[in-house]
Amino acid sequence: MPPWRSITMKTKMILLTLVLFAAGLLAGDAALAETRLVVKSARAGTSYYALAMGMAKAFMTVPGIDAAVEESLGSVANVKEARTRSNFIFTSTSDLIAKALQKEKPFGEEGYERIRTLWAIPGVTVHMVVLEESGVKKIQDLGGKRYIAGGIGTATERLTALILNVHGLEGKVDLPKVDLKEGVDAVVNRKAVGFTTGSPFPTPMVMEIAATANIRLLEMGEAEFKKLAELDPSYSLTTIPAGTYKGVDYDVRTVASPVLAYATDDLPEELAYNLTKAFWQNKAIIIEAHAIGKGLDIKGVGNGVAKVHPGALRYYKEVGVEIPAAMK
Repeated sequence: MPPWRSITMKTKMILLTLVLFAAGLLAGDAALAETRLVVKSARAGTSYYALAMGMAKAFMTVPGIDAAVEESLGSVANVKEARTRSNFIFTSTSDLIAKALQKEKPFGEEGYERIRTLWAIPGVTVHMVVLEESGVKKIQDLGGKRYIAGGIGTATERLTALILNVHGLEGKVDLPKVDLKEGVDAVVNRKAVGFTTGSPFPTPMVMEIAATANIRLLEMGEAEFKKLAELDPSYSLTTIPAGTYKGVDYDVRTVASPVLAYATDDLPEELAYNLTKAFWQNKAIIIEAHAIGKGLDIKGVGNGVAKVHPGALRYYKEVGVEIPAAMK
């Protein structure tokens, strides 16, 4: 083989190696440039977990975004994690955010001032579910009974305790500290008369138990609600319409609480803008994840208490949504 041909082949091999090496570096740079987000809302199997899956899919319409959903222990845990995490999108009721900003129990630590509001999602609707066979007809009948107040450390657990208190039942109901799924199993196995879950309706957990057992939803008294509103004005009355669940052929007056999505102040402004835009422009993706997405209302952002993230604020200004002065 002539020397010049041998040199040419070696040169080609060197050039090919350099090209492959450069391609590898570019691929590595691209991987490093990808922004990874964590979305955290609620326990798997709930409406809010499904909604979080939809949010993650909407976020990934933004180039360079990879979003993963983590199962949550509840709103209290979400808020506590916000003290130390970055690229973290989470949901919580407004009352818990207010407590965190005021450093009230269970949020006595520093760091909650970094929480920023992004957008509203359908709020918590309290479902106080009991078995018909238990004989419990109203909330006052829970005295002396074993009842599951909601998952440990959740906003629902706290709200259930408040509801029982304004009905004169403080310390009079057996409230075991268990995970909500364990609690539902206890009801199914007749080891408790009922449970509370907080979720937009219809919620799968209630639909499932209504399919196999006769249930009753307990109603909130108007006088008792006034007492509750004095304790925390963020709550409102709402109605679960008759026929929402099998066997519940009557309207149920109950309590609702606003729920919003939040980030922290170290989320880059441009990223927060793009995520907010992607969320509202991809409602179809979110509705496909769960029907409660149909209840999304862009003006609900005003029900928050933490300041709106500057990136989200820019988007709301573009689309003409008014933000309360205290949240700017």
